Amino acid sequence: MIRSENKIANDNLTFKTASLWGAQYESKTLKKDHDVVIIDTPPKIKSDARPSIEASDLVLIPMSPSHVDFWATEAIIDIAKKANKKIMIQINRANQRSKLIIKTNDYIKSLNVPSVETIIGNRQIYASSMGEGKTAIEKQRKGSAVDEIKKLSDQILSELN
Repeated sequence: MIRSENKIANDNLTFKTASLWGAQYESKTLKKDHDVVIIDTPPKIKSDARPSIEASDLVLIPMSPSHVDFWATEAIIDIAKKANKKIMIQINRANQRSKLIIKTNDYIKSLNVPSVETIIGNRQIYASSMGEGKTAIEKQRKGSAVDEIKKLSDQILSELN
C-alpha cells in the first residue's frame, strides 16, 4: 500500500522480488514510499528465513492444521523471538469442522504466541484466483473467502498500528 501522503489517482501496489539477504534491502527501499510492506516467503530453513524475519515488523506465520506444520513452525518462532519481532500465527487451509482444528488451537496456545482470530478456510477460490494471478477478492466481491481476507487484513493492520 502506497503511503497515504504519496497517494496518486492510480493506487497500484508495488511488487518486488528478492532472495535471501535481498529481502532486507528491498524492504527498506519499499518502506520509504509505502505504509505496508509484505514479505511472502515459502517455508524456509532457518538460514533462509532469517533475512526476511529481520526485515519485518510483524512475523505472520500461516500454519495448516497438520503435524508437519507444527514442527516447521517452531523453528520460525525461535528465529523471530531471537530477532525480538512481533509474532502471530494464522491457521490456514483449514476445514473448521475438523477435529484437527482443536489440536491446532491447543498447540498454538502451548507455544505462548499470539494468533489471529481469522481462520482461512480450504477454499477452491484461493487456488483458482492464484492461478489467474489474482486474489480471491479480485475474483469475487462477496463470499466467505472475501470475508476471511478482509477480517485477516483488519487484524494485521490493527496489530501493526
